[in-house]
Amino acid sequence: MRKMILISIILPGMLMLSCNRITIEDATWENRPHFRIETKTATYFFDKAGGGFSRVIDTDDVDWVNFNGDVTAEVPTGAAGSYRGIPNMVYRFDDGGAGHPGFDQCISEKEGENIIRTRSKRGKWQWSWTFYYDHASMTLEKTDPDRTFWFLYEGPVAGSFEPERKYWGTDLGGPRFETPSLNRGENIVGNWQWVYFGDKETDRIFYVAQNPKDTLNDFFAYMGNTKEGNSSPDGMIVFGFSRDKGTVALEQKSDVNYKIGFLERKITSREDHDWATKQIESILNGN
Repeated sequence: MRKMILISIILPGMLMLSCNRITIEDATWENRPHFRIETKTATYFFDKAGGGFSRVIDTDDVDWVNFNGDVTAEVPTGAAGSYRGIPNMVYRFDDGGAGHPGFDQCISEKEGENIIRTRSKRGKWQWSWTFYYDHASMTLEKTDPDRTFWFLYEGPVAGSFEPERKYWGTDLGGPRFETPSLNRGENIVGNWQWVYFGDKETDRIFYVAQNPKDTLNDFFAYMGNTKEGNSSPDGMIVFGFSRDKGTVALEQKSDVNYKIGFLERKITSREDHDWATKQIESILNGN
């Protein structure tokens, strides 16, 4: 009897193509229609009618956004789920909730292999997300000239609300360990091009970046889901590009690009921060 030996040959280019493959499929989260986007470094859940991310999951299956619940929840209980999302862009009034999971202000469609395009139902806003193996990039295509907006990351860093375990850094330096409590009226306002967020027990950071850098204020705080503030059992980080103290949105330009993604390293030193700087700025200067 002859024995047949099958030899499988995988070329380097084929392996890289497989690892970098991006898929966009229909899914459901919180009983709402979503796109599920799979990449090498993250899994994203994008709320079709909300026009924003309800979940951003790392390769250890940890959700750094974890939107859930009723978007009409009262302050501060919504910090445990319904206030969360990315980019939570349009706040209040006409089109309020566009870009925020849980709302119904948008129509989102898949275009090509790695693009989702969203427009508001009133026709005054439009943006697209392009997904790469190592990050996602948002391009604003149309904004309401009579409105201001912001770009927010609201969610539990590394899947939990424990401010004393967290850290953050910006293009101006890091790591930083301040823990301002929004429940107590505390916040840090600065002017940053990018910011990363991490957990002292996690070998990974999540970053948000904007291009080009502007001169507008950006906002950082923690929000607990009870009056106990940072001692609350649950909550979220509140970070906003073009957000001033309180709930004041500042951005008006439409030629702004935003990027989000993970980097696989814990930041504990200036050397680590310098490494993160090179990685983030390389992505900003690339796609």
